Amino acid sequence: MTPFLCDRSRNARTMFERASPPSILPNWKRGRFPGLALVLLLTLALITVSTPSEAQDRSYRIAPGDRLVLSVFGQPEFAGEFLVGSEGSVFLPILGEVQLVDLTVQEGQKRVTERLADGYLQQPVVNLRIGEMRPIYVIGDVKTPGSYPFRYGVSVLSAIALAGGFAVPEQAQIGLRTEFLLAEERVRSLESTRRTLVVRLARLQAQRDDTADLTMPADLPDDAGMRALIAAEREILDTQRKALLAELTLLQQQRPRLEAEIAGNRAQREAEQTQLTLIQDHLADYNQLVTNGLARRYTGIELKREEARNKGNLARLSSELARLDLSIGDLMVRVQDVRNGYQRRVITELQEVRSRLAEVETTLPTAREVREARIQQGGTLGLANKNELRRTALITRRRDGKAETIRADSATELAPGDIVEIRRDGRPDDALAASTPLTGTKAAELAGIGRPVTWDAAGAVDGGFERGLPAPTVRR
Repeated sequence: MTPFLCDRSRNARTMFERASPPSILPNWKRGRFPGLALVLLLTLALITVSTPSEAQDRSYRIAPGDRLVLSVFGQPEFAGEFLVGSEGSVFLPILGEVQLVDLTVQEGQKRVTERLADGYLQQPVVNLRIGEMRPIYVIGDVKTPGSYPFRYGVSVLSAIALAGGFAVPEQAQIGLRTEFLLAEERVRSLESTRRTLVVRLARLQAQRDDTADLTMPADLPDDAGMRALIAAEREILDTQRKALLAELTLLQQQRPRLEAEIAGNRAQREAEQTQLTLIQDHLADYNQLVTNGLARRYTGIELKREEARNKGNLARLSSELARLDLSIGDLMVRVQDVRNGYQRRVITELQEVRSRLAEVETTLPTAREVREARIQQGGTLGLANKNELRRTALITRRRDGKAETIRADSATELAPGDIVEIRRDGRPDDALAASTPLTGTKAAELAGIGRPVTWDAAGAVDGGFERGLPAPTVRR
């Protein structure tokens, strides 16, 4: 055994003595389990030996996107492969979240050991290593942009090879044209949506204020499409106002009928009251005659019955009047509910339209910038034969929580998580360097859409990578 492995074995033996239960240690020290001891010593010795990749970069800092492999001696429930989340932590069994971002592997191993030793295990033996570093990303003027696994020693040129090499000019033309059309469609869609929402907002404000016409902003264009939108919203305004008015009219027409019933019942009650007064006067006179022996009691009883019937009619008419008054109150409440429901619907829709309009107005400037960027990108493909093509590599890398972009050449080595962008650049005297902005068909023409582009090795120039790269020539 080499001195290095002997040292490792002695260290493993010490760790084993610390991690083993007391019931096993005496027997192991006396040699009662020689086979088990040898297996454990070799296992721990292999665990503690650093892999070549770890030895190459012991200063590597753990970052979101890395996959970590954890093993704890004698505790398989803690072992496994864990992904570092966007917040820089991993979720370990029993322990929960452990923050490991910006730590080296040794520091992360120490932190996990401390967490396990804090009330979970006695003298835990922990091994932590990088299972898979976060990938690199290759975008721009390559055949197959995307993410690729990171390997030590990978350079910008290696990343281009992983992405299938530089993009073929014809493919780039088609791709840029497609991107431009998509960007143009996005801008047109947002502008159309904005115009629709502005007109709809004016219609809802008219409904809220109970006005019969729309008040449009002065900055809206006066074209056929806008006039059609305004006409459609005016039609909707008129229709909804007529529907509201019809419903309110139908309810309000019931009030005169109820008021007429109330007037009739009151007149009938007054008549019944007059009749009751007469009956009561007659009954008083008749009772006097009965007292003097000049009349029979039977006729008095009939008068009392008539008095009771009149009182019942008065009570019924009073109840009917109360019911009719209540019906009028309910009718007024229903009218107000119709108005309130209409206003609630209008206000709710008004809030939704305002929210959507704010979102569109926030997105539209960015969409226009993207469209202009697509126009400029497309223009670099339409260089004349006298102009030569250059490629530039830019690396976006995060340091101390901030992203920074650096210019690179083909030999620049990459770090995990790097974003490599390959740009196809033109000369400063390119037509697109003019101050006049380009749009639509003119941009597509300058972009060389439909013109075959081939690589001419003889025309290679010392381009953005500081090495000879073939430049494209345009055949008309």
